[in-house]
Amino acid sequence: MFLPEHDQVHISVTFTWDIQRAEYLRNQWSNATNKKILLGGPAYGDPGIDFTPGMYLKNGVTITSRGCNKKCSFCFVNKREGKIRELPIIAGNIIQDNNLLACSPHHIEAVFEMLKKQRKIQFTGGLDSKYITEDIAKKLSELSIYQLWLANDDKYDWDPLVNAIEILKPYFTSEKLRVYVLVGFDGDTMFEAEQRLIKTFQLGTKPFAMLYRDSDSTNYTKKRKQWRKFLHKWCRPAAFNTFMKHQYNPKTYNEQTFQFKN
Repeated sequence: MFLPEHDQVHISVTFTWDIQRAEYLRNQWSNATNKKILLGGPAYGDPGIDFTPGMYLKNGVTITSRGCNKKCSFCFVNKREGKIRELPIIAGNIIQDNNLLACSPHHIEAVFEMLKKQRKIQFTGGLDSKYITEDIAKKLSELSIYQLWLANDDKYDWDPLVNAIEILKPYFTSEKLRVYVLVGFDGDTMFEAEQRLIKTFQLGTKPFAMLYRDSDSTNYTKKRKQWRKFLHKWCRPAAFNTFMKHQYNPKTYNEQTFQFKN
């Protein structure tokens, strides 16, 4: 194989558990080129100063703001990127901002104007339920939405999530309303996690289980094996739809009959 023409080699690492693999890749490149090799990314504490479309992320992904004003114990965004910083708006249909709706009204309006020219729009970075209003819902309804993502990360998210779903449901079907549900954090059990996922489903959304992962790959590998069947069930709409339709019985469902015991 032949190396492509290049001035530098950039290796961007998103997750800390990939650092070892990234450093192995750097060593491989150092044997193949005499050009400068740059190793960085969120895993190395990069605060995300700016955004260049198509660099490190696939085409269509855009980031219009960095940082977040919240300081959630399970999240590194505020520690790495600091408070909300608005960036120049670059066209794209997949919005990866950490907390877009926490930006200024002017910035949000400008992002929505850009999105009016896009199709199959996805808010994969998530929308903060606390900022969902009738006005925001109406503006979202005017866009070509593929999926809206909200979050149910802890007990403080529940009431705002319920309110946000009630506002959004007149405009969007459950297929378009998706919810990240954090599981396995701070002593969380599979039974407790599944209860949250069931409640989230019953709101009229499609939940998605997100297993908490710290920087220790060994710990995560063990946890992943324990939660494998659980995740297989709650990361696949076909699986949890079948469970909710044919297997879930609220009268008999309890911790003793729960099928994914630790």
